[in-house]
Amino acid sequence: MEDTEGHRLFVGSAHALAEHYAALGNIASDFRNHSLNRLLLRTVLGNRVLDIGCGTGYLLGLLKKEGKTVVGIEPNKRERMLAEKYNPGIRIFSGFAEDTETLIDFAVDSIVMADVLEHIEDDRTQLQQLYGFLHSGGRLILVVPAYAFLYGNRDKRMGHYRRYSKSHLVSLLTEAGFRIVSIRYWNMLGFFPYLYIEKVLNKELGTQLRTPGRTSFPKRILRRFLHVWFAVIENRFDFGFGLSLICVAEKT
Repeated sequence: MEDTEGHRLFVGSAHALAEHYAALGNIASDFRNHSLNRLLLRTVLGNRVLDIGCGTGYLLGLLKKEGKTVVGIEPNKRERMLAEKYNPGIRIFSGFAEDTETLIDFAVDSIVMADVLEHIEDDRTQLQQLYGFLHSGGRLILVVPAYAFLYGNRDKRMGHYRRYSKSHLVSLLTEAGFRIVSIRYWNMLGFFPYLYIEKVLNKELGTQLRTPGRTSFPKRILRRFLHVWFAVIENRFDFGFGLSLICVAEKT
């Protein structure tokens, strides 16, 4: 791929991500990301936490309320502005995951990368580098899209290089020196709609239900149901399949 084409694809995917999160508004009103961040909060170990690709800073805000020392890295200016709006006072560096070595000069107890690793072309090298930023026994917490066969229109628009199988993700982490603490599927409820729309209809699954604003009474009821479902069911049970993989790995 030529540099000019790669740059155009990157700019397009970055714009798509910014538009996506701007449309979602405050993550507390988005059933998917709200519940996911609450789940990740329970996996964080230690006091000093780095969130790479922190987006609008929602998880950092939750961690700060628990007394953690937090810092974020986020490449998108618009998302950093939203992070400052929602969570004033939290330090967020401008940069990519690949820039961690030039931005961070201290070790941390936990690193969170939620919906980030799939955006990195050389994920193997990235994981090996992150290993060095953790204290001994520190944790790397990953959320990645599951199942390579589901790779489709939305992945391309969002700038994803890949989706992951459980075995491939475990292999990458163990190769980098990590010990797997836990790995599970998440978002079972979205699996079949995604499969049908992306792979059968060859269209892109929308996120209208997650977007705040005025809507019909049935949709408001459905949103409320989904908030409860993700918080009470998805976050407690691994159904053995789902749109995402959540992995907690430890530096040995």
